[in-house]
Amino acid sequence: MKKKVNKMNIEVEKETWKLCKELINAAYENNYDDEDFHESIWQASVDLLDGKEVSVIVDRDNKLFISKGTSSFVDYKDESVKGMKIPLRCWIHTHPFGTAYFSNTDWNTINIQAPILESAIVLGKMERMKWWKNNGKEFLSKTNLMSLEESEE
Repeated sequence: MKKKVNKMNIEVEKETWKLCKELINAAYENNYDDEDFHESIWQASVDLLDGKEVSVIVDRDNKLFISKGTSSFVDYKDESVKGMKIPLRCWIHTHPFGTAYFSNTDWNTINIQAPILESAIVLGKMERMKWWKNNGKEFLSKTNLMSLEESEE
């Protein structure tokens, strides 16, 4: 019988969670804006974890801290953040229901973490929204992706 962990009322097989973290770590090449890296996070959230939210923090030294939660909430209570260095380069998380936007909870997190957070990205289905700081100003962008094959049909 496979061992399961039950955290925040989320049952995920230990091996599945380990695979998710390995997938995300393998896709990371010190570029948190990389599309393949984002796709690995999305795949873990939607395909491997059946729509549970995934959060990835990239610290000052490009080390990843990965956690999971319900379809709408993630914390790091059950994942080690030992050794995390600030400022944080990026906080990336999924909205597995498909829409990329910063919720009120997300904005609260960004506003609280702003002194130590350089950027944040939320991933939706074929969508990305990014908040970042540069020279004392804040910016926000949203990208909708489409497959050329699909748009030609």
